[in-house]
Amino acid sequence: MKNWIVALVLSAGVTAHAASNQEIINNVAVNVITQTYKDLASHAADLKAKVDAFAQAPTEENLAVARQAWRDTRVPWEASEAFLFGPVEGLGLDPMMDTWPLNKLDLDAVLASNRNLTPDFVRGLGTNVQGFHTIEYLLFGDGVNGPNKALAAFNVKQLQYLQATSTLLAEYTGRLAFAWTNNYDPENPSAPGYMEIIRNPNMRNPVYTSERAVLEELIRGMMGIADEVGTGKLSDPMGGDIHAANPALVESPFAWNSLTDFAYNIRSIKSVYTGAYGTTQGAGIRDFVADRDPALAAKVDAKIDSCIALILDIAGPNKMDFRQAISDPAGRARTNTAIAALGELHLMLQDQVLPLLDQ
Repeated sequence: MKNWIVALVLSAGVTAHAASNQEIINNVAVNVITQTYKDLASHAADLKAKVDAFAQAPTEENLAVARQAWRDTRVPWEASEAFLFGPVEGLGLDPMMDTWPLNKLDLDAVLASNRNLTPDFVRGLGTNVQGFHTIEYLLFGDGVNGPNKALAAFNVKQLQYLQATSTLLAEYTGRLAFAWTNNYDPENPSAPGYMEIIRNPNMRNPVYTSERAVLEELIRGMMGIADEVGTGKLSDPMGGDIHAANPALVESPFAWNSLTDFAYNIRSIKSVYTGAYGTTQGAGIRDFVADRDPALAAKVDAKIDSCIALILDIAGPNKMDFRQAISDPAGRARTNTAIAALGELHLMLQDQVLPLLDQ
């Protein structure tokens, strides 16, 4: 009797209200995308504060705190990569924050120079010597034998550069959050935050003339990062065979944070798909799919979870880093399994979910 009552209640819940497209768009725009960027800006500001504290008092304890702050800031950034459209693209902020591989030769040359390493000086340098991976290299070392740069290896110039590029990262992430909440076009002070652009599609909207256009943007964003992780982030360092494996092409190789990065990339798909971010639950693309094809909605959900698990499983029983896994036969096999699953997810979104927009 009890199971019958539960089933009846669940059934009533499903049929009572199917989320509208506008409810999906509103929740994803406000509670997923904008909140992710707010979290990113908050963590980047905290990272800057922790780096400043380490520069002023270079102790083992302060170094560990600064390293953890870097890892914490990577979480919302990597969890944003299913929606790399709008201001992050239009204002050119992505390469300023996350260009990789890092140009270590240029960075080492700057560190060996007599230049005053201020934020304004670093701002004028190439994007491949600032942002997340420059901070990562300076905090963790070259990563060859682990993320374990010795405290004695830090010098004054490195600390200056670390403070300068951390200041810029906080500035860029703050600008990105402001663009979503307050003004997306610095050349037009009356322009609203991009959150309002995406949640109010209509014929006078400069970007999205219909709800369909917004939903397509969201689905293509999910497709894009599934493809990038599978065919780029995981595949490129693998090379054609084990002898061609190239750790220099691994993202986040200095902190040994690659697999965590990639898992959060796919969690960004899950956030847009389910409408859930942090402790907030709401409507997502899954509601749109379930309203048309409940079986497909469940399959996509399971495939997303499978991809996350397979990425984390690349570490294997020995908990190896991705830069080690690409040169290990078993690690390469696990990586290829994850790549195949990501390809299936991409095709599922492309060939089964996207066409639902035209039904």
